[in-house]
Amino acid sequence: MDAMLRRLVSLLLFSSALPAAGEYFVIKVIDAKTGRGVPLVRLATNNHITCYTDSNGVVAWNEPGLMDRDVFFQIDSPGYEFSGGGKTLHTTRGSAVELKIRRLNIAERIYRVTGQGIYRDSILAGYPVPIREPVLNAEVLGQDTVRVVPYRGKLFWLWGDTDRAGGRLGNFATTSATSELPGHGGLDPSVGVDLNYFRGADGFVKPMCPWPVSGMKWLHACSP
Repeated sequence: MDAMLRRLVSLLLFSSALPAAGEYFVIKVIDAKTGRGVPLVRLATNNHITCYTDSNGVVAWNEPGLMDRDVFFQIDSPGYEFSGGGKTLHTTRGSAVELKIRRLNIAERIYRVTGQGIYRDSILAGYPVPIREPVLNAEVLGQDTVRVVPYRGKLFWLWGDTDRAGGRLGNFATTSATSELPGHGGLDPSVGVDLNYFRGADGFVKPMCPWPVSGMKWLHACSP
């Protein structure tokens, strides 16, 4: 069974263990000016149950005791402003609501590139997603210090510390990936990025600086 088939089977098994999409109350937060979903908007109840919108701007809400009733959510996000600071929503199973948030930043926040759960809530809600591996790619939970350059007809990516799902420690010897260029097999930058990580035999990312030197190893510059 090849890696792609294993990932597909894992995703199907994961999905089969979850409540059906109709069991969720879907909240979508959109940019009031563009209509695009806004990632990383915080929604919190008065007893501090907190969730964040995914890269589609979606929260799939299914909290025992707080379904099919009125629930007040505090709503905020750095660089954005929600009128009144929050809203009372009726959390009806199988229904959805769209909320507009005003962008204060000049830059528009459009999606996460790395990490676990990029489109977590969209998957739960049965919404379409644009990237091949929307919930977990190469076991990467999160990364820092990104560099990217065009190289041999693709984009070549570098990161520093990389946390993993299946172990206490991740990769601290530089992580790399490639992605196809837009118009040459890659997604439009406004849509997303499909990363192809360099992986080890265990499926986790491969250290790109495997020299036998103790401590962390980071690459800080690239030249095409």
